[in-house]
Amino acid sequence: MASGSQLDIKLGMSVALTGPASEIGKQLASGSRIYFEQLNKQGGIHGALIELDVRDDGYEPNHTVNNTRFFIYDKKVHALFGYMGTPTTTAIKSMLEHTQIPLLMPYTGATFLREKPAFKVFNLRASYLDEAKEQISHLVDELGHSKIALLIQADEFGITLQKSLTAALKMRGLKPQVVGRFRRNTNGVEKALKLIGNSEATAVAMVGTYEPLSYFILLSQKQNKKLAFTTVSFVSSEDLLSKLTQPSQLMVTEVVPNPVSCEGKICEQFRATLSTHSLPITHAIFEGYLNALVFSRAAKMCPLPFNSNCVLNALSNVINQDDELRHLFKIKPKQKKLPIFRSYHS
Repeated sequence: MASGSQLDIKLGMSVALTGPASEIGKQLASGSRIYFEQLNKQGGIHGALIELDVRDDGYEPNHTVNNTRFFIYDKKVHALFGYMGTPTTTAIKSMLEHTQIPLLMPYTGATFLREKPAFKVFNLRASYLDEAKEQISHLVDELGHSKIALLIQADEFGITLQKSLTAALKMRGLKPQVVGRFRRNTNGVEKALKLIGNSEATAVAMVGTYEPLSYFILLSQKQNKKLAFTTVSFVSSEDLLSKLTQPSQLMVTEVVPNPVSCEGKICEQFRATLSTHSLPITHAIFEGYLNALVFSRAAKMCPLPFNSNCVLNALSNVINQDDELRHLFKIKPKQKKLPIFRSYHS
């Protein structure tokens, strides 16, 4: 995005644009870019343009660290925006603490971003613990499963959700049947499937990206395993569901409403905007779009030049004060947490 003045607001976004998780990053970036470009054409924030610099990290923490150093020390951005992934954001924790540059709307429900962090952060999406509770409620309370295995990506993302899922099971007097693991950015799930298949598990709560999880489901179907599945919003549900060639008993927790069917001004404007860009309507694009929209509405509450404390304070209030956003997220009076939504593949 072209620079207009010294008051322009610079944001740095590190996501996967290459590699097995690239569709997630591309969609997040597209959603945010579309909104900011539209906003800039209308005059930006009090005349200041939003400059969104998107760099590829391939969903690998060392690349995220390099990108972040560039954003902070070379680009001198005002904030880090829409970062993707738990292992990648964990890798920049020390830089966040040292520089106190704000991290806004990260695409992760990680616990360390929510429990009194020693750095500036604003989370729009619900936590992974909230998603885990929804999944276990679905499997145990709604479907009647008691023997639930975990398929876990072997990194900080997986560890976070393993703890959350285990805690949600414990609330019902249960524990994981078995825990199978696989390496990030690989489809090496065969050993995990063998472990889970040899157990008495009737359901699997999965943690990973769309490539290995779809492969796991397809392999289990080839082996005639009768399993129910859940996974979290990070997976990119449309990409996961598009790879499943047979019916599967799968539920995906979502942190934004279904962009195809949601109602209200924001949803209508989003769908109308995407129709002019020839892009599919997906949860990840919608989340990127909402991240930009919420940031922009908060930034408009603050004077220029950009002041991180003012913007963070405005962000903490914008959901409660914005009727369109409250309608979108179906937030009831005095409700503090954002709700969890669902997608299914039956």
